[in-house]
Amino acid sequence: MTRTARTLYVDALDALLRGRMAAVALSRDWELLREVARLAQQDAPPVLSSTDPALYIAWRSAVTKYHLKGWTHVTPDRVDAVSLRLRDRDMSRVT
Repeated sequence: MTRTARTLYVDALDALLRGRMAAVALSRDWELLREVARLAQQDAPPVLSSTDPALYIAWRSAVTKYHLKGWTHVTPDRVDAVSLRLRDRDMSRVT
């Protein structure tokens, strides 16, 4: 599935705000999970507190829940490593 950078950002922010990380992980949508992890790791941009306070509050709350639910160790680098390891494992089964 090919997404634009904007679509990926919007989908990832939606997944983060709705707490849908497990569903994304189970679907093995590594691109989306990586972006969710990136958004959680970078946290809500401070400028949102004045330009869109409701989004800022929701994003900050979602990041807190992300960590409280144990997703802290799901970082973009770890998502890349897991997806690569699984892809390599699947390729070795084919050959």
